[in-house]
Amino acid sequence: MDMWTRLTRLTCLAAALSPSAQNGESSWGTFGAPKLPKWMPTSDSYRSSITIPWGGLQSGNCNPYTQAPQTEVTRKYDFNISRGVVAPDGYEKSVILVNGQFPGPLIEANWGDYIEVNVHNNILDESPEGTAIHWHGFLQTGNPWEDGVPGVSQCPIAPGSSFTYKFRAELYGSSWYHSHYSAQYSGGLFGPIVVYGPSNAPYDIDIGPVMFSDWWHEPYYTTVETVMAPGFGGRTYSDNNLINGRMSYDCSKVHTGDKTKCTENAGVSKFKFQTGKTHRLRLINSGSEGVQRISIDNHMMTVIAYDFVEIKPYDTSVVTLGIGQRADVIVKANGKPDAAYWLRANITSCSTANQPLALAAIYYDRADTNSVPKSTPWDVPDPGTCANDDLALTEPLYPIELPEATWTQNMDISMFRNDSGSFLWGFGGVTARVDYNDPTLLQVKNNDFQFAPDTNAMNFGRNSSIRIIVNNPTPSPHPMHAHGVNMYVLSAGPGNYTNQELIRPANPMRRDVQNVEPFGHLVVQIDANNPGIWPFHCHIAWHASAGFFSQMVFMPEKVRAFEIPKAVAQNCAAWNAFTRGTKIDQIDSGL
Repeated sequence: MDMWTRLTRLTCLAAALSPSAQNGESSWGTFGAPKLPKWMPTSDSYRSSITIPWGGLQSGNCNPYTQAPQTEVTRKYDFNISRGVVAPDGYEKSVILVNGQFPGPLIEANWGDYIEVNVHNNILDESPEGTAIHWHGFLQTGNPWEDGVPGVSQCPIAPGSSFTYKFRAELYGSSWYHSHYSAQYSGGLFGPIVVYGPSNAPYDIDIGPVMFSDWWHEPYYTTVETVMAPGFGGRTYSDNNLINGRMSYDCSKVHTGDKTKCTENAGVSKFKFQTGKTHRLRLINSGSEGVQRISIDNHMMTVIAYDFVEIKPYDTSVVTLGIGQRADVIVKANGKPDAAYWLRANITSCSTANQPLALAAIYYDRADTNSVPKSTPWDVPDPGTCANDDLALTEPLYPIELPEATWTQNMDISMFRNDSGSFLWGFGGVTARVDYNDPTLLQVKNNDFQFAPDTNAMNFGRNSSIRIIVNNPTPSPHPMHAHGVNMYVLSAGPGNYTNQELIRPANPMRRDVQNVEPFGHLVVQIDANNPGIWPFHCHIAWHASAGFFSQMVFMPEKVRAFEIPKAVAQNCAAWNAFTRGTKIDQIDSGL
């Protein structure tokens, strides 16, 4: 019996577990979740609450990359990273929590604000671990050391140590933060980010982040050990699929001999719609491997943004998101006041999952909030390609013409077994690995360009715009993520790239993650105007662990001129001291 059948046969959707048993101190997926405003006040004054922080800047009439307002406001957060036992789907496990929460707490700011996060690494019990947090989609212009990638932009934060990140919200929209230390975020260290800014479509209510996460019951490091072990077959299957950290699980499917406590009907996420109102949902694929197909029964969605890029709105019944991708959608509550509907996420057939379906309940004003929705899904078959929507549909609201490429780089994907029998990924002919104790950014700062071959670092010098052709002759999809930039997405489809016509060069789609389908290709172009060392990698956690990773070195002479804060070196000193006394079992790429 599948999970949808099991849930629809219930007479009551009351959760068997308390919210704290499922998700610690987190309120995501409950009616107590944060209610989001149109913007954040800049002070406690009434005038601040009614004054639009970005003034007259509007969607489509200003360049989002160059015209962010100077708010001079810093939003400060304090993160305590530690382990704790929770049961997101009823199966208890040790999870890495942020402030005792899974998923982690919301970071919110206005467009142009600074965000400051003081991270305390208290992963001290069991096996102490380093950590570092990446602020996904943030450009980090002029401060690449804030990107949060150990071995690239910083050393890991040692157990018992702290590190403070400070960066500007140069773009606006929906995103997330996550650990970039091995596959650590798959163990729970992630959460949402909302940057308030202009909107290209009106709405009444901001429902806020809706995070979709494939979920493994075993510890993330056990999965990494499996993935990196000789004889691994190339695919690992998730146990469940979560929405805002919640879902139920069929405990009869727990492996024989596994005595872990498992509670049936743990509880699903629940949301409220107001009849006749329009609602903004900020959809985020915060998982580890699975491509998600997201829909709401009987409701069309109007897509207004992908990643941090507003687009010309279009309607769809299904949104497809690879790992790291986001979609902002608007939904009109056109049902009856006592109605209830399912919000669905299906991990696509070209991804790997033992239980691919996630469900959440949406209740209208007068609905019984423990009732079981009776709605049925849209009849939109899974195409099995793991592809994003056609590029012809997704046109940025603010037009930017494709510049002339000054360099073209071919980066083919490959998979192979090394001499010890381990299954590895190659990107541009290299299986990558980082040195936690010697970040590439600090190498370049010190005028050291003798990169180890397995760093897969490419020095693009003074090239202004780089075209990258990615051919994928493998049976797996790959969500390709570039740090520090938005990519122009020029072509994506089946087969190798053979000079197919580029899609809308007068205003190509832009985003920071784009899926390349199995046995398909992807062509992107990147403006190399942000000095730094920027990862370009597959965002499937297990593929990155197995070497699917590269580093782009942009404008190295300007990198050498940076005044990097002393805290970066002090953080490395603390990490070096920790590793002198503790052996780090880095069995994967480190990312």
